[in-house]
Amino acid sequence: MKAAVINKLSTYLFYVLMAVSAVVLLLFYLVGYDNMSQVAAGMVTDPANLDLLMYWLYALLAISVVAVLCFSVAQFFSSLKTNPKSAIKGIVSLVLFVVLFGGAYALADDSSITINGKAFDETGTLILTDVCIYVQYVLLAVATICTVVSLTGLFKFANKIKE
Repeated sequence: MKAAVINKLSTYLFYVLMAVSAVVLLLFYLVGYDNMSQVAAGMVTDPANLDLLMYWLYALLAISVVAVLCFSVAQFFSSLKTNPKSAIKGIVSLVLFVVLFGGAYALADDSSITINGKAFDETGTLILTDVCIYVQYVLLAVATICTVVSLTGLFKFANKIKE
């Protein structure tokens, strides 16, 4: 009974989020370009509902992060009671992600760069960009290694040795 209610609720929530996303995207693409903004080369037109789209994307990101964190904590405590070994694996993966982001932050460089002849020196943006790039490199390498190992059947061979 409880699972059916949660399933219906999540389905309705999904439909509401999709409908709002569709309306925001239609407003963004169909309303037009009437906002004037100052750029180095002169005045340019921006999409009329760019701010609305960006705020909606920020809201979706915040909802996703909060949902993932809440469900992760709930799943951790429920699995801690039934299967403590599985709960410890979840904590280890979380620690590995913190180490990955911490290492990427330690490697990030905030020295200014030149874009179109002008110096760009916003340190927060430069560090965030470097962190994202380093994390993507590491995750791409891990995904590639896992794909190669999986395609070669190394795990199957290791499982046969255990038996």
